[in-house]
Amino acid sequence: MATGVSSITHQFSTPYLTLAEFKNAPTGIDIDNLVVGGNAAAQDAELSNVISRASSWIDTFCNQVLAATTETESQRTRIKADGTIVLHPRYNPVVALTAFSYGDVINQMVTVSDPSVAWIEDHQIIVPYASLSTTYSSQGPLQFGFPMTAGVQTFVKYTYVNGYANTLIASATASATSLTVQDATGIYAGQMLKIYDGANSENVTVASTYTFGSTTVPLTSALAYTHSAGIAISALPPAVKQAAVLATTAFLKVRGDNSLTMMVSSHPSESVAGGQHIGEDLAIAQELLLPYRRIR
Repeated sequence: MATGVSSITHQFSTPYLTLAEFKNAPTGIDIDNLVVGGNAAAQDAELSNVISRASSWIDTFCNQVLAATTETESQRTRIKADGTIVLHPRYNPVVALTAFSYGDVINQMVTVSDPSVAWIEDHQIIVPYASLSTTYSSQGPLQFGFPMTAGVQTFVKYTYVNGYANTLIASATASATSLTVQDATGIYAGQMLKIYDGANSENVTVASTYTFGSTTVPLTSALAYTHSAGIAISALPPAVKQAAVLATTAFLKVRGDNSLTMMVSSHPSESVAGGQHIGEDLAIAQELLLPYRRIR
């Protein structure tokens, strides 16, 4: 007996911070004793785990993956009166449409050879029906059974790139006018990216000569610094980065370690359980993330 399998992908984002990014952030958190008796490698491994969990919390709160991913979705829609097919993908912002198939019979879908005919907006994709693979005769367009009447139900399957590029540098040398990345998902010509490298952080802009999907990224101006492999380069809004720092800090505080907190008035200091303040950190993180939350 055959089994029906969904073609929909459900992606998990990469962590929104590298170890270096979190360590450079002014959190005041002791990260040298996350694993009791563990060496530096063990501490870093556990910090990486916490960053991953905090990043997952961000995705859960936002109801979507913010880092750039490639998704495939199948759905039913209808041809609009203006001759377009409008798609509302699960994740946003939409960066590119890379594949599109349609039809009124699910096992006889027509594949569009050139997805670039689509109009891309942050929250939707508009495909002009009149520009699709249509064969014409003296009697009009022939679609071998595909409905031409507006409002008729249509099956579609499509693959798209969404979210904010968030990857790592493979190589980047001072004075060079290009760099290479480990994953090019979400990068496009004209995009501004930030390299997070401590005091050597810098902004770069992708040149118009960039080939979509290539890990070699030409730049509009030369690099000011050399950056080691593994340094973060990202289009994520700084607010999302800060939310990731706050969420990671909150997850570390849940261990319940006491800290000495200085007071301005009533009394000079008091011992406060770190777990008491996780709500404050997460509340600020949630406020920062509100503009990027997907409403279902």
